[in-house]
Amino acid sequence: MKKISIAVCFALCGALAFSASACGFGKMEEKFQTTLNVALQPDGAREEINPLIYGQFIEHIEDCIYDGIWAEKVLDRKFYYAAGTAGLSPWKTKGNVASQTAVTLSGGHAAGISADGAIYQSKIAVQKKDYEGYFWCDTDTGCTVRITLSSGLESAETTVTVPANNSFTKFDYSLACGVNTSNATYELKVVSGAGKFDSLSLMPADNYRGMRTDTLEALKELNGTIYRWPGGNFLSGYDWLDGVGEIDKRPSRRNLHYMGLESSFVSEEAMIASDIVKLQSLGFYGGIEPNDFGLDEFLAMCEYVGAEPMMMVNNGLGSLEDAAAQVEYCNGAANTVYGKMRAQNGHKEPYSITYWGVGNEMFGSWQLGQVPIREYVLRHNRFAKAMKAKDGSIVLIASGNNASNWSDELFRNCGGNFDFIAEHMYAKQDNADVFTHLNNMRTNINFRIDNHRALLEKYPAQGNVKIAFTEYAYDLVTNPSRLKDGMGIAVFLNAVINNADVFETCCYSSTVNATQGCVKTWAGSAVLEGAGYVLKTYREKMQRYRIPSGIKFDRDLQLDLSAAVSDDGKILSLAVVNPSDSAVRLSNPLFDRASEIVRNTFTGDYYDSYNTPQQAEMYCERVQSLANVVAPPMSVNVFEIKLK
Repeated sequence: MKKISIAVCFALCGALAFSASACGFGKMEEKFQTTLNVALQPDGAREEINPLIYGQFIEHIEDCIYDGIWAEKVLDRKFYYAAGTAGLSPWKTKGNVASQTAVTLSGGHAAGISADGAIYQSKIAVQKKDYEGYFWCDTDTGCTVRITLSSGLESAETTVTVPANNSFTKFDYSLACGVNTSNATYELKVVSGAGKFDSLSLMPADNYRGMRTDTLEALKELNGTIYRWPGGNFLSGYDWLDGVGEIDKRPSRRNLHYMGLESSFVSEEAMIASDIVKLQSLGFYGGIEPNDFGLDEFLAMCEYVGAEPMMMVNNGLGSLEDAAAQVEYCNGAANTVYGKMRAQNGHKEPYSITYWGVGNEMFGSWQLGQVPIREYVLRHNRFAKAMKAKDGSIVLIASGNNASNWSDELFRNCGGNFDFIAEHMYAKQDNADVFTHLNNMRTNINFRIDNHRALLEKYPAQGNVKIAFTEYAYDLVTNPSRLKDGMGIAVFLNAVINNADVFETCCYSSTVNATQGCVKTWAGSAVLEGAGYVLKTYREKMQRYRIPSGIKFDRDLQLDLSAAVSDDGKILSLAVVNPSDSAVRLSNPLFDRASEIVRNTFTGDYYDSYNTPQQAEMYCERVQSLANVVAPPMSVNVFEIKLK
């Protein structure tokens, strides 16, 4: 560890209330608070803050991946359900349409359509832009196909002539949409002849390898350092091999965690009845996984946004052989069995992924494949050894839970078979009182930190096993991440920074849409929300080395703080969460001698503010050349103080 020699003893004094019309506050007035001294150890050892604490988590739930990151516009394009099946299929039918299962491309159904027959689906959100698409058709006789994208305002169509082929063949088309609407109808109609159709597609022409470019650009702005994928509860029922290879031939599968195992139903009728109910609440992609966005697509996304991947392996219903094969696919040489498969799928060189998570929340009774801890420790050890046998350099993250004895037993029985241990935390919302809302986050994270430190003391032979906080957010949310939710995430980050010695990485849950995403998407647009603004600001403006402090939270002023310094000791970053309705000035002799003071502020019009494409109720400000360090009301701030 390095030492610093700057004397820093802060005094938070009664502050001049800050006012700015941009923040929606009234005229400036003087308000005085009790003076508070915040001591930062002048010669204390400084701890490096791992930039991986500004990480993200994406999972195949709701509209996080599909219609969030993925650009596909039509639902059930591979016909998991027979087209036209009431309550299940998003496709409607007209005329001569029959389901085919004997010969398909993706293993589900195919739609057999003959002259004047059509399949269509409505309520598709499109923008005024070019679209590209395709379909696969198997026809003995040949057929003429008309594709139409229509709304009440406009219609675009194209005709494709399909020759007799006797096997599934891909046919491309393009459409120019002239309006923005959320209620377009997509139709595929056979004008003459007949054929079997599978793996239909319609995407904006500006997609990047099937992903929405507006979402990807928002993720670039977010600037997350590491992404955890593919789950989450989804993980324990996921087969990674379903998501590699030619995309249109990948099978659609049930999301087993949310829809249930087929074997758990007494009859097919019971399963169908259950599916109808669950799809109404989950949405189609919450229940059925098309496997369009798989392992290679995830890694292409990480490369695009410049983030490190954290790859998860299924040790719920998954086997250790599958986990070892997944490591070989990602990190093995091109002459290995799965390295060769990777090369055939378009990526000759190994991905060389460092971080690997073994299982998700395996302590929970809700988890597929969950077993008692006495059995699970044996399973973890077997998985770890099989994975390390494929690549001894990988870093393994165990599925922990220090709110019970689960993590304790992992430390006791799995020493040497994990490098870091995962924790998850969802803080309780309080929508009546913002201070309680933030304190719920503060209390929860501090509880986890204290428990982890106790484990380190109990098992000193294991060394400093750090926390990989692979999920955290507010619980049971139904709204986008608001100003006060962003403040809560800043409170979480302050706790992590103030305890940087026990944290390896943190992944906010979720990145896009689901569970208060950092990014919220609409048709044709993607905007940052509360958590996103805070993570972006901390990631870009907090310095690399934490300064130990005597006080991190003041109950009277309700301020929450962390501090960090640059490698050369010339820039001090001070993060301040001020949820009160009064501005607070922070004074220290160092500030009077600073060559420059810059304030990076996230604020909004109301505690419940959130953003839409039409209205930005939350925003960031960067103010340079300040005379004083003043935290505005209702704000999250990172001050950059350049020291002489």
